[in-house]
Amino acid sequence: MSSALTATPQIEADKRLIQFKTYEDYLNSLVAKGDHCYLQSTAIARQLAELGYRSSGETLTREQFETRVAAVIEYLYPTFKPYVLASYGISMEDPFHKEMALRERPNRLGILAVSHIKITFIFRRVELSNGCQI
Repeated sequence: MSSALTATPQIEADKRLIQFKTYEDYLNSLVAKGDHCYLQSTAIARQLAELGYRSSGETLTREQFETRVAAVIEYLYPTFKPYVLASYGISMEDPFHKEMALRERPNRLGILAVSHIKITFIFRRVELSNGCQI
């Protein structure tokens, strides 16, 4: 998902799902204390919850649970980056390129008036082999 999600009523309702680390934890939240007493088995109690017998609302399948949790996490902590620095992840040997990398983020953010940041303006004229200038 490359674009930021908007808050829908479904995502707002599913925010409660991120408290569960696994699908089994989600099913355990649907199991009542009395179920353990009568059934004597956590696995059977989970299975009844998965089939929808222990919930007054909708019981999610594993796929639905994982999809909805992923949607909520993407909404709360989006992976979309508004821009990527050109110097990100590049090891630079040349001092000129190191200085340019230090100035790239403030220049992109428009923080040019800070006294400890050196303003850099570079104009490049490149002539291609076909005679065109860029």
